[in-house]
Amino acid sequence: MSNLKLLLAVFIALQIATAGVGWWYHQHEQRTHQAQLQQLADQLIEHLQAQPENHAEILTLAQNLSELPQLALQIQTSEGSTAVAVGLEPEDALNLKISLADNRALLLSVAKAPFPWLWLLLSAVLFVIAGLTGSWFVHRQQRSYQPIWRALRNDTELSEKMPSGIQPLLTAIAQLVNQQHESSNQLQHLQQQLEQMDQTHTQHVHELAQQLTLVQQRHLHLSRELVCWQLLAGQAEQMNDPEVRHWLALLLWRQQTEKSQQPVVQSLSHCFANALREIQRSWPQHLLLLPDEDPAATRCQVVLDGDLLHHLMFSLLQALRPLVDGKEMQLSYRLESGTRDRLQLKFQYTGRSLSARSRQILLQGPCAEPQWADVAFELCHLLVQQLGAELQIQELADLGTRVTCNVPVVGRDRQQTKRFQNLVIFDPCLGWLEIWRQSLHGVSEQVVATASVGELQQVLQSRLIDTIVVHLHDNSVNAADLQQLQQLSLRYQLVVFTGQPVKAVFAEMACVAQFDSPLLLADLQDLPPPGCQFANQQLLIVDDNQTNLSFVRAMLEGHGINIDFAVTGQEALKLASNSRYQLILMDIQLPDLSGVEVTKRIRQLRHHQQTVILAFTGHALPEEAASFRLAGMDDVMIKPLDARKIAHILSRVRPVAETQ
Repeated sequence: MSNLKLLLAVFIALQIATAGVGWWYHQHEQRTHQAQLQQLADQLIEHLQAQPENHAEILTLAQNLSELPQLALQIQTSEGSTAVAVGLEPEDALNLKISLADNRALLLSVAKAPFPWLWLLLSAVLFVIAGLTGSWFVHRQQRSYQPIWRALRNDTELSEKMPSGIQPLLTAIAQLVNQQHESSNQLQHLQQQLEQMDQTHTQHVHELAQQLTLVQQRHLHLSRELVCWQLLAGQAEQMNDPEVRHWLALLLWRQQTEKSQQPVVQSLSHCFANALREIQRSWPQHLLLLPDEDPAATRCQVVLDGDLLHHLMFSLLQALRPLVDGKEMQLSYRLESGTRDRLQLKFQYTGRSLSARSRQILLQGPCAEPQWADVAFELCHLLVQQLGAELQIQELADLGTRVTCNVPVVGRDRQQTKRFQNLVIFDPCLGWLEIWRQSLHGVSEQVVATASVGELQQVLQSRLIDTIVVHLHDNSVNAADLQQLQQLSLRYQLVVFTGQPVKAVFAEMACVAQFDSPLLLADLQDLPPPGCQFANQQLLIVDDNQTNLSFVRAMLEGHGINIDFAVTGQEALKLASNSRYQLILMDIQLPDLSGVEVTKRIRQLRHHQQTVILAFTGHALPEEAASFRLAGMDDVMIKPLDARKIAHILSRVRPVAETQ
C-alpha cells in the first residue's frame, strides 16, 4: 500500500512538472512572437516613412520577411482612423503599435500561442494508465509471492524443506532489477543526448536565420543597384562624356562591399581645386561654380580622403543643379579655428527648395523605389556616412538653400610665407569681387579690389603691385578694356581666369598666366615668384635735359626694353615706388634733389635694394665716384652714350649670353 502511495506521489509530481513546462513553453512562444513583431516593425518603419504612399509593396515585403501565423497590419492616421488594413486581427491577438515620424502609427497583430492543454491532458491520462498498470502489476506480484513469503516465515527446519527452484527465481529477479537499473541509466543518457542535439539544432536554425537575413539584404541591395544602372543607361544619352565617367565611377564605388578610407596628408586648397576642376568638365558653361575659399587653408595641410571629397562634391552638385534659378552656385570651405579638426563645406544657391522626398533621402537614407532624381541624393547620404560627417539643410521656401557638411579632419600647420606682397584683383562683377578679395589674402599680404580698368590703372599709379589677377566669367569687358589689359601685361605680371573666348586675346603673350574660370588659390600658389615671367625689362632714365633723354631713347629703342623717364628727383622717387626696374640711370645734377640723395631714398625701398643704379654724369673725379658708390650706386656712366656704353647697359639688364 505504501508503494502505491509513493507511486501516486511521483505521478502527481510529474504532472505538476509537466504543467510547469507547458506554461514555460507557452510564455516562451509569446516572447518569441513579440520579438519577431518588433524585428519586423524595425525593418518596415524606414520604408513606410520614406514611401508612405506605396503600401502594397511594404505589406508584400512584410509577408516575405516573416512567417508569423495570422499576421495582420494596420496603418492609422494621426486622427486615429485606419488608413490601410491587411489581414484579419485574431480574437486573442498579440499587438505591437509603433508611432511613425509623420504622426501615423503602425499596428502589427499576430495570434497568441495557444496553451498546450491537449498535450497536458494526454500526459495526465498516460500517467494515470501507467500508474494503474504499475499498481496492478505490483499487486499481482505480491499475490504470486505470497506462498513463498509464508513459507519463509516458518522456522529454519521448514526452510530446509523449501523447494530448490525458489533460490534461482530470486536470483533471476535480482538480475532483472539490475537490468532495469542499467536500462534507466541508458534512457537518461539518451535523453541528455537528445537535449544536446536539440540545443545544437536551435543554434543551427539561428545561424541559418542570420544568413537568410543577410542574403535578403544583399538581394535588396542588388535590386537597387540594378535599378540605378538602368536609370543611368536611360539618361546617358543626355549627358556629356565627363559626366558619364563621373556617374560610372560613383556607381562602381557604390558597388564596393568594403569602402575603406585611404586618407593622406595634402593641401586642402589643392584638393579642393583638383575636385572642382574635374567637376567643371561636365558642368554647364552658363552656371558659374563660385568658390569661397578659406584664406587660412593655404598655410595648413589636412589628413583627408581626396577621392571621397571629390565624390561628395560631385554628387551634391549634381543633385542641386536642377534646382538652381540663378547664374551661380557658391561653394565655400572653412577649417575650424584653433584645433582645426573639422572641415565645413557649404553649398549655397538661389532657386527652388528641396522636395520632402529628396530631403529625407539626404538625411535618412534611400526610399523603397529609387528614381533617377534620387540617385545623387542616395550617393550623398552614403558618402556622408563614409566620411563620418554631419549634414545640415537651411532654406527659405523657393528662395534660397544652403547645405552644410561638417567633415572631421586632422589639420597640420606648415610654415609657409605668402607668395605675393601686393595683389590687385580685377572683376567687373561687384558681387564676386569681395569673395575674391577675401580669398586672395591666403596668398598675398595686401589685396586691392577693382571693378573697372580705369580704377585698376589708378591703383597701379598709386601703389606698388606685384601681380594683377583678372577674373572674367563671360563677355563682361569690351575690346578697349582688353586692349588696355594687354598693355598692362607688358609691365606687370598678369594672371587671367576666364573662358576660351577671352583666352584667345592673351594666347600669344608669354607673360600672361591663363586658367579656366573660376579663380582658385591653388593656381596662384603654383605660380613662379613675381617678376620671373616678364618678357621685357624695365629701365628708368633720370635726367633733366630733354636732349639727353631723346638721345638715350633713340639709342635703346629696338632692344626690347621698356623705358620710363623722369626729369626731377621727386618724379623719379614716385616712379621707383610704384614700379620695379632692372636698371636706373641717375643724373647727378637735378633741379630739385641731388642724384645722390635720390639714390639713397630709392635704396630704402625693399624692391630696389638689388636694382642696378648707374651714375649718369658728364664728368666724375675719383673721389666723386667713391661718394657715388657710398650712396648706393653700382657704377658711373659718363655722358654721352655710345655703342660700347649701350652694350654695357644691356649686359647689366640681361644675361651676357642673351646680348651676344
